Amino acid sequence: MATTSNKPAPTGNVSTNALTQIEETYNKRLDNELDQLVDSFGDIIRVAKIQDKDKFRIAQENYQVECRAANIVRSVESLLGLVTELKQSLLLNDTNTLNHFTTSRIRVVSNQKEVVKDSVVKLRGNLDSAIWEMENAYYNSRYIS
Repeated sequence: MATTSNKPAPTGNVSTNALTQIEETYNKRLDNELDQLVDSFGDIIRVAKIQDKDKFRIAQENYQVECRAANIVRSVESLLGLVTELKQSLLLNDTNTLNHFTTSRIRVVSNQKEVVKDSVVKLRGNLDSAIWEMENAYYNSRYIS
């Protein structure tokens, strides 16, 4: 079973040969697990033929079906693990997306910083005015000697 995939563009200091090697490894794992699934399903179908069978043959075929079902479960779990690895690799190594998220987060934080800075400047002005008014009221009061 041949699989095709787009080769990822090299990012950072990872060479093209290393990426090709990683892709080939993933393709081999995928092919092996899919072949195992197909073989196991085929064996279960082959064993399930209806014909005259004695109890020993039925027990033997039951054991074969259970073994093949266990192989199917193992292959599916391995494929799910492969999908998880690929998702993690994409999330951790997709520098364009990471840079985009970082840049947008920097913009949001910078905007918030400016809003807070403006609020502090306004608050400072209000405090200066309030203090000046209180000082004037205090010093102009008739109770001060």
